[in-house]
Amino acid sequence: MKKPISTSTAWEHPQPAAEFIAKHPEPDVAAWRVLIDRVIQAATANGWKKAEVARRMNMAEGTFSQWASGKYIGVLSNLNIQAENWLSAIEESANLAASVPVSPPFQMTGVGHEVMQTLAWAQVTSGFVAIKLDSGVGKSMAARHYCNTRPHAFMATVSPHTKTVHGMLVELAAELEVQENNPARLVRAIGRKLSRIGDGTLLIIDEAQNLTGDAINQLRHFVDIYKCGIALIGNEDVANDFLTDRTRSVSSRAQVLSRFDKVLRREPNRTDDAIRMIRAWKIEDEACTNFLLGIALKQGALRQIDRTVKSALPAAIGAGEELSLKHLQAAWKRRDLGDMV
Repeated sequence: MKKPISTSTAWEHPQPAAEFIAKHPEPDVAAWRVLIDRVIQAATANGWKKAEVARRMNMAEGTFSQWASGKYIGVLSNLNIQAENWLSAIEESANLAASVPVSPPFQMTGVGHEVMQTLAWAQVTSGFVAIKLDSGVGKSMAARHYCNTRPHAFMATVSPHTKTVHGMLVELAAELEVQENNPARLVRAIGRKLSRIGDGTLLIIDEAQNLTGDAINQLRHFVDIYKCGIALIGNEDVANDFLTDRTRSVSSRAQVLSRFDKVLRREPNRTDDAIRMIRAWKIEDEACTNFLLGIALKQGALRQIDRTVKSALPAAIGAGEELSLKHLQAAWKRRDLGDMV
């Protein structure tokens, strides 16, 4: 009979069994006492159950249970080494994470303002809108900020693997916390969750250029039947596959095209947004600013600025220097994204 998986989250400092102490050399037992304290501390900080720690440590759950409770009678030193290696790895990761600069909080750029206004309009009017802008200009960040600051706004991201109707519905169910295992009932269950509430409900679909035409048509159904707002966010390919699919009838394509109440294509002045991002990083140096403005003109725009500065700052801090052009240039070269023009 298969042993049930432990779901306990309770971590208590164990008292080793007398047989455990008698079986193992004193240095191994002493090392075990230190290690189990560190394991409990790491597990508690991360909310890991005992089964999860065993999995992460690549140790059989039964073996881990005996080791963690002070009852293991095999070769203790081997498991101690395994635990030590795991702890060293997660502590190294934690130290690395602590050294990575944190991006500035959300900045209301020109793009952000346009996106927020479009999303608000879609929510209030139960509109069907598309936001089709270049990658890296801040549209997804603005959409997340919108969801974080508005009631009844939800955001799901689709990928090439979830682009079909069913794949998209599964993603929506997870985002909306809809519990429905029957595929035939899934659309209705999601629709009930999206039904207009007060000032309206908004569903944002990010990376929408991945959606199939049928998936876009399903979203139109939600707008028509459940009176919710839908916003498709992505690059210029959003809805293009559907609208240019000549295997569909003209009326079918026109039905979807006519449902787009608003399409945001115009990108505000990118230089103004880039300067806002650069200043958010507390960068005032003219040479650094000009270098980063050049990066902003490339694909990825503001995202390129953010990641390049994040890569440059640790090197500057490690050398005990102020961030300068040489650090930014070295960071850009390390990222191997091409020469500046």
